[in-house]
Amino acid sequence: MKRRKPKQHVSLSEAAVLHRRASRMNKPAEARASLELLDEVLETCPAYVPALLLAGRRLQTSGSAGPAEARSGIRKARRYLQQAVLASDRSAASMVELGYFLHSAEGASEAAERYLRAGVDKALTVLEDGWSGLIDVLYAQGRLEEAVALGKRAQQLFPGSVRIATALTPVLAELSTPKREPARTMGRRISFE
Repeated sequence: MKRRKPKQHVSLSEAAVLHRRASRMNKPAEARASLELLDEVLETCPAYVPALLLAGRRLQTSGSAGPAEARSGIRKARRYLQQAVLASDRSAASMVELGYFLHSAEGASEAAERYLRAGVDKALTVLEDGWSGLIDVLYAQGRLEEAVALGKRAQQLFPGSVRIATALTPVLAELSTPKREPARTMGRRISFE
C-alpha cells in the first residue's frame, strides 16, 4: 500500500486570505477561478466553514458546460453544505444555506423546511443572547437611554425573554432613581478683588 503524501499545512489566516480573495470574485467569468481558490482552501482546511458555504453557493450558480458537470457540481455543493453544517455545529448560517440549497437545487421542500426552521431558531437564540449582552454593555458604559431603547425593541421580538428582562432590570432601576446634585465641598473663598 502506497502512503499518501501529507497535505501542506496552511494557517488559518492564510485560508482566510484565500477565502476573501475568492469572495471578491463576483463576476461570472471569475467563477471558475473563485472555485479553484476555494478548493485550495478546503483541501488544506476542510472544516473552514466560510469557504464551505461560499463554495456551495458558487457551485450552484456557476455555469456548467454540460448536464454531467452540472450534476457533479450540485453533488459537490450538497457535500460542502453538509460539511458546513457539521463543522459549524449546526450554525444558523450553515443550516439556512443548506435549506435554501435543498429547496432550490433539489426541490426537497420538506427537508429544506426542517433546515430553514432550525436555522431561524438558532439565529433567534443568537439574537436574543446578543441583545442581552449589548444591553449589559450599554449599561456598563452609562448609556442608559440606548440600553432601554434596545431593550424595548428586544422585548417586542422576545416578549417573554428572561434574559432580556434580567439585562434591563438594573438599567430601569438606575433610570428611576432620582439624580442627586453633586455635593459642594466647602473650601476657601477666593476673592478677585
